[in-house]
Amino acid sequence: MARYPRAIQHPSTIHHPHRDETRGIVIHWTAGHKAGDLATLDGPNVDCHFYVDKDGDVFEFLDSDSQAWHAFHTANHTCIGIEHESSGEAWTSKQFEASAQLVAWLSKLYNLPIAKVDPHKNWHGIFGHSDLKGIDKNDHSDTVPAAIGWNRYLKRIKQIRNQKRLPKPAAKKPPHAQTLQVIIRPKGKPQRAWEGWQNGVGVLRWIAEHGLKPSTRATLSLAGEKWEGPTAVTKQAKQLIAKYG
Repeated sequence: MARYPRAIQHPSTIHHPHRDETRGIVIHWTAGHKAGDLATLDGPNVDCHFYVDKDGDVFEFLDSDSQAWHAFHTANHTCIGIEHESSGEAWTSKQFEASAQLVAWLSKLYNLPIAKVDPHKNWHGIFGHSDLKGIDKNDHSDTVPAAIGWNRYLKRIKQIRNQKRLPKPAAKKPPHAQTLQVIIRPKGKPQRAWEGWQNGVGVLRWIAEHGLKPSTRATLSLAGEKWEGPTAVTKQAKQLIAKYG
């Protein structure tokens, strides 16, 4: 099981089987924008392991050891897919750095060379979706934007990979974290309450992963806003954990 420590977790609602081998990393762009991209990349027709937005935030949909639906059969079963918020224009500076940091981490984790390869001859490295044309009906043009260029991208990945220790992400807390309050009362059980982010983040993670039963009484409040009922609280817990972890 592999979770990128810098990622905002955005778990896919669709189960994917384990990937038995990791041949390479496929670079994509979405030809869309963040709001629509996040919804689309949750399936049911397409998804990926990671998504990097223009602000430099990295979202993880799937465990990096899973298969994904990003580039047809062979790549889906053997490669990691990284989508970027872009239609082919240059990535922002934050997006470029976040993508390079992610690929440096993945290349080290899976012992992949930091090299641009042609999957028609060699899958062991990094390549664009466009490089898969002619393989398994792939016909897309997305790759590292021309204004960025593969040489610059790979150079930065190597610089990061060659550091003795990859930097750890700074912990994030939501605005006015001290105002967080979670109150849960399962049917037939006593009420429990948590106040403040430090005390409440654990139960938020549990709710985000497991959800609340319809019979549960639940209230969540933060920074003057309030959500009531198991459905609303579960939805908000998922959003908070996806953004702040």
